[in-house]
Amino acid sequence: MNIEQKRVKSAENTLMILELIAEKPRSFSELIVLMNSNKATVFRLITTLENQGYIYKNQKDFYQLTLKLYSLGKKEIERHDLLEVAKPFLLKLVKDVKETVVISIFTKDMVYYLDKIEWNSALRIVVEPGRTAPLYCVASGKLYLSHFSDEELDDYFNRQLLKSFTVNTITSIDTLKNEIVKIREQGFAIDNEEWEEYLRGIAFPIYDYTNKMIASLSISGVSYRFSEEKIFSIVDEVSLITKKISELLGYINRKEEGIKK
Repeated sequence: MNIEQKRVKSAENTLMILELIAEKPRSFSELIVLMNSNKATVFRLITTLENQGYIYKNQKDFYQLTLKLYSLGKKEIERHDLLEVAKPFLLKLVKDVKETVVISIFTKDMVYYLDKIEWNSALRIVVEPGRTAPLYCVASGKLYLSHFSDEELDDYFNRQLLKSFTVNTITSIDTLKNEIVKIREQGFAIDNEEWEEYLRGIAFPIYDYTNKMIASLSISGVSYRFSEEKIFSIVDEVSLITKKISELLGYINRKEEGIKK
């Protein structure tokens, strides 16, 4: 086999690993068997994919895809049901609240900014699609953490270094846990200049047909303009919008169904 053939074979094997992991998370030993290959070859391919950010090892030592492939295919993402369903609501919401509206998803303990619509203001919000942020210091991330079980939260805090980005960043696990309890009770999360100075945000959950939180809708604005008073004045409207988006994605509120019955 010449060098060119080896390169083609290596590329084919890399794609095969991605396809296998896309089906479900796989262990190293499982990949060796499915690839019908040796440990050294599979290890080299896995290491390359891991270093490039396409896969990661989860808490059970299984390899799992990150969402980097989504960022490479942004045009395909824009045709995804979530964005197709959400777009009309986002356009209306931007006009109503006169602030930047963002749709985010989550991967590898990070918030992934999927899309945004900006209010036409001289002061622009630096939250670009494709950018990521740590879960613990942004509204959408803290909201996502509020959907973790207590065990999942402990695992998260065991592996996450809570470093400070601003003077308002919460770096105490106990304080974060208390905030997560509050978020669970109120159904939304607030970022008070915890990731970037002068930037404040509020986030609400979006659920799919499995009744799992798959994304968040957040409003971001400069803190002097996006005051706490303004934040709480839009809670009802945004809650209703995220509920409608979730329902269009197949979500059924079991509590409300129980009340109706």
